[in-house]
Amino acid sequence: MIARAWIAAVFLVCCALPVAWMIWALVTTPSAWAALRPPVFHLKLLGRTLLYNSVVAFTATALAIPVAIVLGKGRGWVARGLTFVLPTALLLPSIVYAYGWMQVLRNTNEFLRDHGQWLLQRLGVESVYPMPGSVGDAWRCAWTLATWLWPIPAGVIGLSLRRLDADLQQQALLEGAYWRIVGRQLLAPALAALAVVAILAMQEFAVYEPTGISVVATEVRTVFETGEPGWRTGAISSVKTGQAFSLSPADQQKNAGAALVTAMPLLGVIALLSVGAFWIARRDDASDVVDVGTKPAVLGPGWASIVLSVIVVALTLILPIVAMVISIRRPFDLGRIWRTFSPPVIGTLSVGVIAGAISALLAICGIVRRITWPAVLGLVTFLLGGQMLAIALIRLYNRPVFEFRLRWIYSLVYNGPGIVVMAYLARFGWLAVWATRSTWTRRWQSLRDMAAIDGAGAVAAARYVVWPLAWPAVAACGVLVMLLSMTEVPATILLNPLRPQMFVPQLMTWVHTLRSDDMLEGALLLAGMVVVLAGVVVGLGWMARRRWRAPLRGAAKLGVVVLVAYGVGGCSKSSKPDEVWLETGAGEGQVVYPRGICYSKTDDSYFVVDRLARIQHLDRNGKFLSGWRMPAFAQGKPVGLTVGPDGNLWVPDTHYSRVMVFDPKHPDGKPIREFGSFGRDKGQFIYPSDIAFDSKGRIFVSEFGDHDRIQVFDKDFHYLFEFGRFGDGPGEFSRPQSMVIDGETLYVTDACNHRIDVFTTDGRFLRTMGKIGSGPGEFRFPYGMDMDSKGRLVVVEFGNNRVQLIDKETGRSLATWGTGGRDLGQFAYPWGVAIDRDDRIVTVDAGNNRLQVFTF
Repeated sequence: MIARAWIAAVFLVCCALPVAWMIWALVTTPSAWAALRPPVFHLKLLGRTLLYNSVVAFTATALAIPVAIVLGKGRGWVARGLTFVLPTALLLPSIVYAYGWMQVLRNTNEFLRDHGQWLLQRLGVESVYPMPGSVGDAWRCAWTLATWLWPIPAGVIGLSLRRLDADLQQQALLEGAYWRIVGRQLLAPALAALAVVAILAMQEFAVYEPTGISVVATEVRTVFETGEPGWRTGAISSVKTGQAFSLSPADQQKNAGAALVTAMPLLGVIALLSVGAFWIARRDDASDVVDVGTKPAVLGPGWASIVLSVIVVALTLILPIVAMVISIRRPFDLGRIWRTFSPPVIGTLSVGVIAGAISALLAICGIVRRITWPAVLGLVTFLLGGQMLAIALIRLYNRPVFEFRLRWIYSLVYNGPGIVVMAYLARFGWLAVWATRSTWTRRWQSLRDMAAIDGAGAVAAARYVVWPLAWPAVAACGVLVMLLSMTEVPATILLNPLRPQMFVPQLMTWVHTLRSDDMLEGALLLAGMVVVLAGVVVGLGWMARRRWRAPLRGAAKLGVVVLVAYGVGGCSKSSKPDEVWLETGAGEGQVVYPRGICYSKTDDSYFVVDRLARIQHLDRNGKFLSGWRMPAFAQGKPVGLTVGPDGNLWVPDTHYSRVMVFDPKHPDGKPIREFGSFGRDKGQFIYPSDIAFDSKGRIFVSEFGDHDRIQVFDKDFHYLFEFGRFGDGPGEFSRPQSMVIDGETLYVTDACNHRIDVFTTDGRFLRTMGKIGSGPGEFRFPYGMDMDSKGRLVVVEFGNNRVQLIDKETGRSLATWGTGGRDLGQFAYPWGVAIDRDDRIVTVDAGNNRLQVFTF
C-alpha cells in the first residue's frame, strides 16, 4: 500500500497536475487562441519544423546503419565498444554537440583561410562557416541534432537484428537475398526509431535558437516570454534564461496559454508519431531475450561495416570533442578548472542525485507492487517535452499561490531546486516504473509464486527474492534519471535553477560565441562526467545481465547514485533594494532579459537595452520616456550602452560587428553614424561589447569572440592603436565586457578570466585585481562595472549573482550584497550596472526582468 501511494503521489504531483493545467488553460484562456493567428505563419512554421527535423531523423538513421549492423551481427571488441559509445553519446547534452561543431567549422575556416584560399575561391565563398539564420545554418543545426541522436536508431535496429532468427538469416544468405529479406524484417523497428528521433528533435530549441532559426519550439518559448511570436518580436536569436519567472500572474497565465496553443499543432504531430511508434514496437515485440544464441561466422559483420561504424563514431563524437580540445588556448590547470566550475559541478550533481534518488525509490516500489498507469502518464508528459512541462510547473507553483500563506513551499519549490527536480521526474521518472515491469514477467512471477507458497508476502518476496537479483536494475533507474537530469536542456533553460548553480544554463550563456575557453572547458568537463558515469553504467549493465539473464527494458543506461551535499553559497548577503524598476513584457517600461544599461549625466536619465533589441530611455525614477529598436537584430542584440561626451548614445552592435551612434533626443532614436565591420583588421570587430571615452576624446572599443582586444580611435573614428589579445596572461583578455576610465587609468572587467585588468589609457598594462571565487575580492564572470563619486568600483557578477564594491587601488572588497534567487535583493544573472549623480546603484537583474536600485 505504501509503495503504491508513493508512486501515485510522485506522478500525480509531477505529471498529472501539469497535464491538468494544460487542459484547464486551453479551456479557460480563450484569448490564447489568438496565438495561432495569422494561420499562414503557423502553417509555414509547422512545415519548416517538420522539414528540418525530418532531415534530422533520416540523417541520424543513415548514420546509424553501419553501427546497427555491427551491433546486431558482431560479438567482438568493436561491438562491445559500441555498447559503451551509444549511451555515452546520447547522454551528452545537445549544446555540447552544437558548440563542438561550431569549433569544427571555425577551425576548418581558419585552416582554409591560412592554407586553402584557393579552395575558398574555387568554391566561390569567403567562409565555410554559415551565416546565422541562413539555409546553411539550418542544415548545420540539423546535422548537429543528427550526430547527437543517431544512437537511438543504431540501438533499436541493432537490437532487432540481433534478435532475428539465425536460420532465417542463413537461408536468406543462401538464396542471395539476405538484405532484401532482413531489411523487410528491420523496416518496422527502423520506422519506429525514425519517429522517436523526430519527436526528440522537435522538442529541442537550444540548437536552433542561438542563430535565430524559427521552429515551433523556439516560438513557444518566445510567446511565453513576450506574449508575441518571434516574427513580431525578433526575440528568438539569443538564448537567455529565467525571465519567465518574473512575469506578472496575469501575463504568465495569458502567455502560458498562448504558448500552449502555439505548441498544439506540433503536439498533435508528436502524438501521431508516438502512437505509430508504439504500435510498431508492440507488433515487433516477440521475444524477452535479446541474445538468441551463437551465430555462425558467416553471419558476422564484414570489415566494411566495422570500418564504417568506426568512421561514424569518429565523425559524430570524437571529431567535435577533439575540435573543442584543440580550440582551448590557455594551459591546462586543474586547480583553476575546479575553482571555475566547482559550483556548477556540485550543483548539477546534487540536483541530479535528488532526481535519481527519488527515481530509485520509485523503482524499489515498482518491484514491490505492480502498477502501470504512472508509467503511461509519465510517458505522456515526456512526449509533451521539457519546455511545456516547465511552463506548466511555473504556472502551478508561481508566487501568488505560495508567497504569503505557504512561504516555505514557495522558497523550496518555486525559488529553489524543487521545481526543476519535479520537471526532471515528470520527464524521466516513468523509466523507473516502466523498467521494473520486467520483474513481473512470467519468469519472475514463478519466483514470486514460490515465495508466496512459503508464506512470504509481497514485501518479503520483493526483499528476499527479487531484490538480490534486481538491485543493479534499481541502481540503473536511479542513475539513468540522474544522468538525463544533468544533461536535460529545454526544461533546465526555462526553469533556470540559481541555487544550486547548474552547468546547462551557464553553457547556454556562452554558446553563441565563436570560442570561449570557459565554454570549451565546461563542455568538456560535463562530457567527462558523462563518460565516467557511462563507464559505471556499462559495468552495472554487465552485472545486471549476469544476475538477471534478461535485458532491463527501457533502461539500458545503468549507474550508481553519488551522494553530494546540497547547496552552493557564497559569503554575500541579501539587501533589499530601495526601488525596483521595469517588469516583464514587450511594452513601454517592460523588458525581456535586459543586458545593458548606462547613465546620462546630461539629463539625469538612463538607457536600457534588452533581448528584444529595444533601447528604452528612462527618467531618474525609472519611468519610460521613449524607445526604439535596433535597425537589425536577427543575428543578435547589443550587450552594452554608453552615453558619450557629446550626449549621444553609443551602442556596440555586438552581433553586427559595428558601433552605432543614436540621437537620444529623437523619439525614435535617429541613427547619426556608424563605423566598423566584421573582421580582425584595424577598425574591424568580431563582437564589440563596450565603449568608453577618455579626457582626450579618444574612443575605446572592447571586443571578444576569438580576437579579444581593445581598439582606440580618435573622434573622427580613425584607428589609433590597440592593445590586448586573447589569453589569460598579463595584459590578455577573455571577453573584456565593461570598461571604466578614471583620468589616465582604464579598468576592464575581464569576464572569463574572472578579474579586473588595469591599464593606462595609452594601453600599458599595470596590474590585475581579483581571481576566481566567491569570497570578498574574488569574482565569477564579472560583467558590468561602473564607478561612484568616491572613486570606488561597483561590479556585478554574472556567475555569483551579486554586486561588489571594490577599492580601485587595492582590489579589496568593501562590501558585497545579493544572492541568486527571485526575491527582492536577489539576482538572476545580473549583466550591467549604472551609477547616477546621487550614487544610486542601478543593477540590471537580467533573469528577473527588472532593474534593482540600491543606495550604499
